[in-house]
Amino acid sequence: MSKGIVDSVAVLACAVTFSIGALAQSVPQAPANAKSSAPAYDPHDLNGTWIASGGGAGGQSQDLAPVAVRTEWMRAPLPLTPDGLAVLNSRKGGKGPRGVAPSKANDPIGDANPPGLARTFLLGQYRIQFITLPTETVNLFEWYHMWRQIWTDGRKLPDEPDLLWYGTSVGKWDGDTFVVNTVGLDPRCWLDEWGAPYSEDMKLTERWHRVDQNTIEFTITVNDPKFYTKVWTSDKRIFRLAKGANAELKEVIYAPLDEQEFDERIRDPNTPVSTGSQGNPNPSHR
Repeated sequence: MSKGIVDSVAVLACAVTFSIGALAQSVPQAPANAKSSAPAYDPHDLNGTWIASGGGAGGQSQDLAPVAVRTEWMRAPLPLTPDGLAVLNSRKGGKGPRGVAPSKANDPIGDANPPGLARTFLLGQYRIQFITLPTETVNLFEWYHMWRQIWTDGRKLPDEPDLLWYGTSVGKWDGDTFVVNTVGLDPRCWLDEWGAPYSEDMKLTERWHRVDQNTIEFTITVNDPKFYTKVWTSDKRIFRLAKGANAELKEVIYAPLDEQEFDERIRDPNTPVSTGSQGNPNPSHR
């Protein structure tokens, strides 16, 4: 091979090597330890079993509202109308800052009535399961072994809903937040264990926002002009994803037979009852 050809091949090889090196330098290189920014979860996927782990008023902070207008849902005072305040004052629960001895309480679950929708969200020790179907989302509630349907097929809420323990609900996605609107909630239920009221005209809005693989942020908004002077939104509550055996729902049912036994042990007037006693009978776990 002639010297001229050899020199030409060498020059071409150098040019190709330089071009590849320059191209490699022009493309941004990710650090060796860089992590993908893509989430490891679908924010629109609420499927699974969730258990409350914090948030809300909690009953411990020094900046809580006065006892007369307190709720478990938030630290701010309830913006009650005169009618709303009258209903609140008529209620005597077995727990909370206005709690009385069980023998003096008039909490509806003391007669084995269902807790209703809003109050179910507050019993953090009991699990809530989401099951997503094509036209609805189903909630299974461990407390009282109840369920409810959230219709996601585009239907409207009824103008004159039946009054139900768990209401009539429709849901849709607003960005990464699942928004559920409910009407027709039976006003004999309480919003919390402390006796916060609502009327038959209340519109309840839930917002469920999955912020990471294991966490949902949750609030309710109450729109009830009869009992509240303005629309109010609860403090944020947190639900954590339950895993393994902890994700299995247990049968938690409070039956009238349990109530009879509780009456004999606690409410019987012949049985001394401390004024500091709390609450209602425990549902049976099976």
